[in-house]
Amino acid sequence: MAPNFQLTCQSGALRGQTFEMPTKRISLGRDPSCDMKVDDPKISRLHGWLEMRDGILHYIDNRSTNGSFLNGERIGEVAVSLGDVLQIGNTEFVLLEPSDFQTIHFVASQTLVTNTVSTDSVKVDALAQKFASIFEYYKDNAPESGEYENLDIARMQRMLNSLKTLFTISSAMSQLLPLNELVKSIGDNLFEVFASAENVVVLLRDEVSGAMRPAHAATRGSDKIPEISISETVLHRAVKERSTLIANDAGHDSRLSASESIIGLQVKAVMCAPLVIREGVLGALYIDNREHTVRYDEMDAELVTAFANQAAVAVDNARLCDELQNSYHQTLQSLVNAIEAKDPYTMGHTARVAKLSVGIGRELGFNARRLERLKMAADLHDIGKIGVKEGIINKAGALTDEEYEDIKTHVEMGEKILRPITFLADLLPYIRGHHEKWDGTGYPDGLKGEQTPLEGRIIALADAFDAMTTQRTYNKPLTFQQAIERIKQSAGRHFDPYVVDGFARLMERNQGTRGQRGPGGIFDSSAGIVPAGGRS
Repeated sequence: MAPNFQLTCQSGALRGQTFEMPTKRISLGRDPSCDMKVDDPKISRLHGWLEMRDGILHYIDNRSTNGSFLNGERIGEVAVSLGDVLQIGNTEFVLLEPSDFQTIHFVASQTLVTNTVSTDSVKVDALAQKFASIFEYYKDNAPESGEYENLDIARMQRMLNSLKTLFTISSAMSQLLPLNELVKSIGDNLFEVFASAENVVVLLRDEVSGAMRPAHAATRGSDKIPEISISETVLHRAVKERSTLIANDAGHDSRLSASESIIGLQVKAVMCAPLVIREGVLGALYIDNREHTVRYDEMDAELVTAFANQAAVAVDNARLCDELQNSYHQTLQSLVNAIEAKDPYTMGHTARVAKLSVGIGRELGFNARRLERLKMAADLHDIGKIGVKEGIINKAGALTDEEYEDIKTHVEMGEKILRPITFLADLLPYIRGHHEKWDGTGYPDGLKGEQTPLEGRIIALADAFDAMTTQRTYNKPLTFQQAIERIKQSAGRHFDPYVVDGFARLMERNQGTRGQRGPGGIFDSSAGIVPAGGRS
């Protein structure tokens, strides 16, 4: 059974190590018999337990001398949640969600390293010149019968080809990609540069715990997530020294005969290069070979170091971009909250419309990037209501013609508010078009059919469905089934038949929970489409 949580040590004797939390009871303490042994004089021999009960993780202190603390408060027995920090003695653990790469294991060991290259000593252009000069030397000076020299020439040619690949990849990595896409690209390209590599793992430092966690892992020629054991000795030393490390041919090299970790892992060659920027180490690249005899040398180390230096810049840029996006989201969410605070009857409306929109988009085959942008547009679809008079939004009863015209301006107002944010430029047509209708009778532009972007047509349906099934001052809610039937009846008039079809499939897929508003249902909070003249 997959673990429910991961416990990562962020300070103390086990700093940087991550432990999977299965459904059994796990003991913590100094005694060797403990499941999690911690060498800390302030920790009792049997300090406490972690225990899973009905899917909830509990910590129980064993009446320890120095006590146990959760988020700074002394505890006896308490339920533990994601993000909580558990402290025993000088050791702090943070509870995190399980990694997507649960088959990547860290193994403590005494691995012997055969080559090291400092990350500060390798520049891509200088490396290219070095390889080129060596290649030219051998080409001009190698004897005709010199077998070893000819092998070196072939090897230099391979290295030059690898450098060409590296330059191409460096250009590609300079583009701003979401972090999850970037790490996959890095892993895929490592296979291009190192034709002998069998396993590749991209690790990133967790910004909360400081631990190295797998962000991507792959085995050449396989679509399955590999099961790989990583030598903690190699990884931690590479990070600490900011150097690329190589351990070679553990099964045959007499110098490595005492290396339990490499032999035990059946690794014949391994390279580990840290991802270093000026502020610190962001992660590491881990490459190994288990099936075939391969010897990595200093030139391989320089090549992977050059690659790692380029990858580190790309990862740093991706994280900065993610942080910027998060800042945008937080600011805009504050605006959304301000809108919903004006009308208690629409509280939760935005979140429900976003969730239903994403569900429809998924049914229609949207990829992850497109779903993310769809959700963002749905989150912001009513942002323009912040400019509508509060008396109109909260009015009990039907709106006058003048009031209805006033509230209709919120789509244009929303576009105006968001236009200065270039990051959101592609979302503006979706937000402006979420009250257009398939037959051209909507507003503000009277667009017909596919003149409204598909995302706008999806949000229009989701917005209407939530308004139909929500209690408002001016209408009684329909049941989910009544609203579903009304949506279907309006296909080809108010709503795009293609979108209605995706919506119907989604509702059918969720038929066991479609009447629910709680965590198990389609929506997360209580609240249903507005008839003509409504104000969704």
